[in-house]
Amino acid sequence: MLRPNRWLSLVLALTLALLCAMPALAEETPADYNRNVPQLLHEGHLYATAAVLVDASNGNVLFAKNARQRMYPASTTKVMTLLLALESGIGMDTTIVIPKQANEIPADSSLVPVFPGDVMPFRDLLYGFMLTSGNDGANAVAVLVSGSVDGFVAKMNARAAELGCEDTHFANPHGYHDENHWSTAMDMARIASEAVKLDSFRQIVSSVSYTMNITRNGKPQETRVTNTNALLKKDHTYYYPDCIGIKTGYHSAAGQCFVGAAERDGVRLVTVDFHGTANIEKWIDTIRMFNYGFTCYTGYTMEQMFTFASPKIATLRVSNAIESDPEHGRIGLKIAQISDPDYTRMVENDNEQAMTAAIDDFVSRCEMTVTSDMAAPISEGEIIGRLRYVDQSGKEITALLVADRSIAEQPPKAELTDIFPVLKYFEDPLVVLLCVVLILLIITLIIAAAVRASRKDKRRKKLYEARRLEYMRRKSAQKRREARRRDRYDEYDDDDDDYDEYDD
Repeated sequence: MLRPNRWLSLVLALTLALLCAMPALAEETPADYNRNVPQLLHEGHLYATAAVLVDASNGNVLFAKNARQRMYPASTTKVMTLLLALESGIGMDTTIVIPKQANEIPADSSLVPVFPGDVMPFRDLLYGFMLTSGNDGANAVAVLVSGSVDGFVAKMNARAAELGCEDTHFANPHGYHDENHWSTAMDMARIASEAVKLDSFRQIVSSVSYTMNITRNGKPQETRVTNTNALLKKDHTYYYPDCIGIKTGYHSAAGQCFVGAAERDGVRLVTVDFHGTANIEKWIDTIRMFNYGFTCYTGYTMEQMFTFASPKIATLRVSNAIESDPEHGRIGLKIAQISDPDYTRMVENDNEQAMTAAIDDFVSRCEMTVTSDMAAPISEGEIIGRLRYVDQSGKEITALLVADRSIAEQPPKAELTDIFPVLKYFEDPLVVLLCVVLILLIITLIIAAAVRASRKDKRRKKLYEARRLEYMRRKSAQKRREARRRDRYDEYDDDDDDYDEYDD
């Protein structure tokens, strides 16, 4: 029987052991992954040593596991090879001849196969080396683009530096193992994100199969090549409908590698999975990252996106609005009868900058046709135009534009015809003409009467002046006569004085 102090020691020892074991017990493993909650993804849920998930449109890192650890990229190297081939300026339909350097590869290399002297369109070479991961085709591309394999490798490293890849160094164009050939999951994601911007790149890496037309030894022949990407194959266990590529890779030092891309509702994701141990692990890891990535976004309907963008595109002003209208005739628009009501635009959660960019992009893709000369009255829900929207994939969506509120019209102003009904008759041009003629006639008569009156007044004044002069003449004559009479009277008066003197 154990003594009490020994029991206490045993309990303490067991407690200490459990505490030490707890971190190990809490560590997630790939088997702990719950597909029903894809948003709860942890590093331990992936098999790969290094992995990363990014938004290809802006480079945002959504998930990472040892993403900056140097790894061997194996044949995922060919992502850069294809990118440079498409950027080279060589036309897809250009006829090319496979150079001798196509044979200068290790004996255990994967092959398209193509042989020196084969003649084919450049397009067929690109499909061939990318879908089959043919090292012979990668060497051929290198020489056709740069004139030599070494020259092409130098270009690969220069392009990687341009894309901000700080931990990448390529030693060949195909990815066959070389101690000096390495990259990181983050750097490879940068390269892939740049590559998927090209339509031609996406077309190639998303193809399940392709038929190459080769002229070999003067004889035309067809070679069917099949993509090594299981996520693209509908009959495969790991088929992923939204997957659009990109490239597998494997050698003993690199392990199982895969660079993937998926697109849904305008969101384009790129994944990198480096150094898995089993073939299926890269498919499992990639699907888990894809599923997690799409949970990082919220889907917004066409109607919601239009509402967000309304301040920039959905405000109009109508004429003849009532003066008391609170918005002074401004009216907003809504959309109705959307041709694809299930359309959604994905925007990264809790990212204001991403939402602003999504709205600006939405506005740039909208084309509105609105009824011209819009005037009140307007009723809420009234159709006043049409909307045409083209999403990132080129799909066209249409809708009707309707008024978001009613606007009353300005009451008509009182007219003179309402006050003087007789004025309505003057709306007839003939009546107006007759009135003009009558007015001109009246004016003429008035002028004539005024002229006659003026002449009569002049005659009257002349006669008055003549009479005044005559009166003055007579007045003057009368004064002279009176003066003469006074003179005679004075003379007689003097005579009388003389008579009086005589009498004295």
